[in-house]
Amino acid sequence: MQIEQPTAPGLLDLVRKTLGAPLGPGQAGVMMSRAGIGKTACLTHVALDHLLRGHTVAHACIGDIPEKVKVWYHELLKGVFPSPSGTEAAREHHRIEPQRFIMSFLQQTFQPAKLEQNLQSLREQTRFRPSMLIVDGLDFDRVERPTMEALKDIALRNEACLWMSARTHRHISTVNEHGVPYPCNEIDDLFDAILLLDAVPEAIQVKALKKDGQYVSRGPEALLHPDTYLLIER
Repeated sequence: MQIEQPTAPGLLDLVRKTLGAPLGPGQAGVMMSRAGIGKTACLTHVALDHLLRGHTVAHACIGDIPEKVKVWYHELLKGVFPSPSGTEAAREHHRIEPQRFIMSFLQQTFQPAKLEQNLQSLREQTRFRPSMLIVDGLDFDRVERPTMEALKDIALRNEACLWMSARTHRHISTVNEHGVPYPCNEIDDLFDAILLLDAVPEAIQVKALKKDGQYVSRGPEALLHPDTYLLIER
């Protein structure tokens, strides 16, 4: 049985600040924002918190290279474990490396079946079983409902939670009756948690639109530092 290890002073506690508790196996969450706000950084923030508590993560980046994601993990660790020599951050990075696997897919060829094949290969070849799946970069403008349902099924079969990113658009103002903007306005029922990111003066605001499977009109908020993407204590 895994025992949760405490992270450094709440700097990575984004999920608990906004949702109250992490997602469970088979549950799905999505980070929504316009381009450039920090969806990848926030997903890495959530994944790193999970890793530092002793759990495992499979991080799938779509249309991007794994090296870019690795840089975010490295930078976040330096912020959580600051030291002039960087030895503490390096030590933590070495400790969590066996608990994380990063995979890359082309946007135009990604299919849930390919993700499942990779996860099966990991289980068979290395006995790696992630308890969190990150799927970052999927084009929600083109994704269809069956794809999302298939990804949730994969998470459920692997007894993992699923976190994704979705890009909103300044020129598309469509919002459903629950306050969920395009492109998730017609598939929001598939998510147990929805977080909306926005740039505010000197911070990135993260607001819960849905938590515990329930929509919230005035959901909990958290502020992240715009450079480090670590929590700002208020």
